[in-house]
Amino acid sequence: MRHIIVWNLDANRRTAGLAYTADYDISTKDCMIGILNRWGASENTFKHIKDRHPFHYHPGFKLTISKKQDVANPILKELKTFIVKMRKNITKLKVKLVDTKPVFNSDGSERKNSIYSNLKKKLSEEELTLRKACEDAKKEPERVNTSDIEDYRELKMVDNEDKKLFDLITSYVWNARKEMIDWIQPHWNLKNEVVDLFYAITECHGWVRSTKEEVRVRLEPLEQPSRQSAQEKLCRKLTLLAAILPNDKKRALPFIETTL
Repeated sequence: MRHIIVWNLDANRRTAGLAYTADYDISTKDCMIGILNRWGASENTFKHIKDRHPFHYHPGFKLTISKKQDVANPILKELKTFIVKMRKNITKLKVKLVDTKPVFNSDGSERKNSIYSNLKKKLSEEELTLRKACEDAKKEPERVNTSDIEDYRELKMVDNEDKKLFDLITSYVWNARKEMIDWIQPHWNLKNEVVDLFYAITECHGWVRSTKEEVRVRLEPLEQPSRQSAQEKLCRKLTLLAAILPNDKKRALPFIETTL
């Protein structure tokens, strides 16, 4: 087990990684390449979405009748279980039979009520039962329709159309967040804090005023001058986009400004 320290010189950050190589002759460099080749950026994306958005939320949860109503044949399953059990019993009987000696009468005939004779008789019966079970199993289909099974309800599936729409909108929100963070980046030197700054801006208290021509949003300024400057530049960028709402309010113009 190797404990490897990774030092990001650009961000001046260090992190630790573990590599278990067992008996393989692998260099530390190759271990580090293996660690860095993991899809960490995507993992962080899913983790961030889960923390900030209801990623597992399923709106409009409902069940619909599934088109696939066949299931594994329960009779065949029972037969296979029974066959396995019978084979184990037969193996045990054969072992006992090997360790038991036959007993003969004075005339040289085999005694019928001896332990050896009883084991042979029981073994023959078990093998006959096993052959019959194997023949019955070959006749049974692998899967059967639920309507052919007594006391079996029809299969249902979850309708995922609402979930797909919800995930699509969530992806739009995520992409918009990433793009706005890219707009803030040139105005904020601390790369490790730019995401927190974005959420600080979007979570500011504010006011919304809707008129026939525009929707005007006013945000309270952040306290620190450097953060306030980045906030103002993001608001100006959003205003200059001249976005139009889909409600046909005379080409309504979303306007975002800070109360400076």
